[in-house]
Amino acid sequence: MENNQDEKKNAVIKWMDGYIDTYIVSGSSEISAYVEKLRQQNPKISDIDLAKKIVSRKSFKNGLVGAATGVGGLITLPVTVPVDIVATWKIQITLAFAIAYVFGHTKDTTDLRTDVYLILAGSAAQEALKKVGIQVGKEVTKRAIQKNISKEVMKKIWKIVPQKIITKSGQKSLTSFSKMVPLIGAPIGFAFDYFGTKTVGNFAVKYYSGN
Repeated sequence: MENNQDEKKNAVIKWMDGYIDTYIVSGSSEISAYVEKLRQQNPKISDIDLAKKIVSRKSFKNGLVGAATGVGGLITLPVTVPVDIVATWKIQITLAFAIAYVFGHTKDTTDLRTDVYLILAGSAAQEALKKVGIQVGKEVTKRAIQKNISKEVMKKIWKIVPQKIITKSGQKSLTSFSKMVPLIGAPIGFAFDYFGTKTVGNFAVKYYSGN
C-alpha cells in the first residue's frame, strides 16, 4: 500500500516537473506579452501594485474553476489527483511566472523552477529550506536565499518541496465532499480556490519584492 502511494506521489511530482520545465520554455513569450500589456494599460502604477493586480485577476479566475468543478463533483486523473487541483496548479504556476516577470526575473536571468516550487509551497517553504541547510528569517524571499543557492542545493529543493506542495494540496481535497452537494459545492469551491490562489500570489509578491 505504501509503495503504491509513493508511486502515485512520484507520478505527480514527475508531472509537475515536466509542466513547469515546459512552461518555462514555451510560456515565456506569452507571460512577457501579458505583463507588458498590463503595464501599457496601467503606466503609472508600481511593480508591486501591478503584481497585486495580477494576483487579483488570477485568483478570481481560479475561483471560477473551483466553482465549476464544485458543480460537477470530483473527477480524478490516472494518478488520482483531482482535476481541479491540477487546474489550480496550472493557474498558480502561471501566476508565479507573471509575478517574476513583473520584477524583472525571466528564464534567462534566474532559476524559475526553484522559485515556482518555493512559491507554491508557501508557508511550508521555510521548513523545506531548513532541510537543505538554508536558514531564513520570518519571510522567504529571493534576496534572502539566492546567496545560498547552488546547483546542488537546487536539486535538493526540487526533491523536497514538491512533497510539501502535494501535502498542502491534500487539504484541498477535503472540500470534495462539500463539492458533491448541489448548490453548496460551487460557492465553497470558489471561495477555497480564490483565497488559496490569493495566498500563493501574495507570497510571490513578497518573495520577489522582499517586502
